[in-house]
Amino acid sequence: MTASDMLSTLRAELDAIDDEILALIERRLAASAAIAEAKGSAGDSLLKLRPRRQAEVVARLQSRAGRAPAVAIAAIWRELMAHTLQGQARTEIVLCAAERSELLEARVRLHFGAAFPLAWAEDRAEVLRRARDEEAIAVLVEPLAAGEAAPLTVFDVVRGTDGEAVAYAIGRVAPEDALTGPDGGAPEWTPASWRSHPAQQMPVYPDASALASVEEQLAATPPLVGFAQIGALRSALAEVARGRAFLLQGGDCAESFAEFSAEKVRRDERLLLGMGNIIADGGLGVVHVARAAGQFAKPRSQRWESEAGLTLPSYRGDAVNGRAFTSFSRTPEPERLLEAHRQSQATLALLAAFRLAERSQPPVYASHEALLLHYEQALTRRDPETGRHWAGSGHMVWVGERTRSLDGAHVAYASGIANPIGLKCGPSLAPETLLRLIERLDPANEPGRLVLIGRFGADRVGESLAPLMRAARRAGSNAIWAIDPMHGNGTNVAGVKTRRLSDILVETAAFFDIAAAEGVHAGGIHLEMSGSDVTECLGGRCGIGEADLSRRYLSHCDPRLNPAQALEIATKVAALIGKSAERRADAA
Repeated sequence: MTASDMLSTLRAELDAIDDEILALIERRLAASAAIAEAKGSAGDSLLKLRPRRQAEVVARLQSRAGRAPAVAIAAIWRELMAHTLQGQARTEIVLCAAERSELLEARVRLHFGAAFPLAWAEDRAEVLRRARDEEAIAVLVEPLAAGEAAPLTVFDVVRGTDGEAVAYAIGRVAPEDALTGPDGGAPEWTPASWRSHPAQQMPVYPDASALASVEEQLAATPPLVGFAQIGALRSALAEVARGRAFLLQGGDCAESFAEFSAEKVRRDERLLLGMGNIIADGGLGVVHVARAAGQFAKPRSQRWESEAGLTLPSYRGDAVNGRAFTSFSRTPEPERLLEAHRQSQATLALLAAFRLAERSQPPVYASHEALLLHYEQALTRRDPETGRHWAGSGHMVWVGERTRSLDGAHVAYASGIANPIGLKCGPSLAPETLLRLIERLDPANEPGRLVLIGRFGADRVGESLAPLMRAARRAGSNAIWAIDPMHGNGTNVAGVKTRRLSDILVETAAFFDIAAAEGVHAGGIHLEMSGSDVTECLGGRCGIGEADLSRRYLSHCDPRLNPAQALEIATKVAALIGKSAERRADAA
């Protein structure tokens, strides 16, 4: 076949694909028309627009995409759903003539799609009247004031290229779609509030009824941790926020079902306590928080993996799918959440038993990334005495670098629980965005509530951390600053993912130096480590070299420090704390 013939064949294939796409669009429009008819017969007085449903559709498709970029999926389906909506009922976007500008019109077009007709009303009152009485969406540069134009609510925000709000979409939408309540204020938070926000890094379960059954079972269980224990951790972290203590947080990259044992829990706990004893020699009390009893899932930079021509979803942790490279194993199973819950319960029981046996030892609290929100919601409990909600899945949870979108589901969930919250802060985080996240997650500025966990890499911490620390300090934030010197220092040696202890130590030392320069307490360290003698990270006095990586490389996700390497870091941290104390004494 000549090159010309091949091109003709490929173009014919594209034409056939285009025909199939068109046929599917026609089917979708027909199904939408049937939905519109059903809505009409039900007497629904709300707009046909369903923002939450649209966000869920886009997030689901983005999570399933292989080659298609997430931004392309959002743009394509935005236009498709906008035209579908117009097929159900002609819906206008009404703007205020007094606020007219080419920039605003362009941003509205980009945000809502080209299918919506734009109209201009003389003043704000007329814009709101039309949104109340007609099939119309009001878009105004100022949100609703308290009690203004009920039952209209703000349901969406139009943003500029810098992420700042330029206008607010207002209309007659269902309560679960609203960003504000009927009085113009924020709607009451519930454990399910995250479902109206776009969710990243969440598995797509093929069996929705099985997921619902698992959620129901989890919701019927007692919380894994008690409110009083969480409160005790918050009090301990408040001491860290005041500069009187240091947070030591560490443990497995991702817990495993197969490798669980009481001996493993004991080894990891002893390593954490041993490190704490060394760090305490620097002159500060130590708060011990394990990455355990819930750390069964990991966000992944790649949604898909390929082997021998076969492409399957990435392994996301035992709570989501299996490690075996088969379609069956890599399919997310909600029943795995039940096993994660059972093992977390056993781990917490073991930690409690160790404390009873050794009453002289400090408590070890449990933490994990609040990634799987179906699980977190099901285990969230309300304290009847205070009315506050607590994540019953662990003492502390954190929001990751890939899920900390200000308008995202994970931030929405974390904003409503009373547990201590960690927030991973990487090089892409701008100071102004950090301040907005702090306001969202810690509006009362409570010491012990929020831990900002930097993760930059040895080569970027110098340029990235100082502006963030400076912004938080100038804003008067009581948030704790900690460093995660693991995640920014990954490297690859002969196809093996690893980390160099020298890079980890460099970033740790830089963290203390920058904190001192910015007048901030260097409040903690966050490590991935194992109580077992693994050979996953390079360097240290134990002499792990490249040839040793294959000897005991046991991690199924990211490389962990072994006990000798972890204790070496603890010794360095103790010295850095002592140096910081000397600096303060000299300054006084």
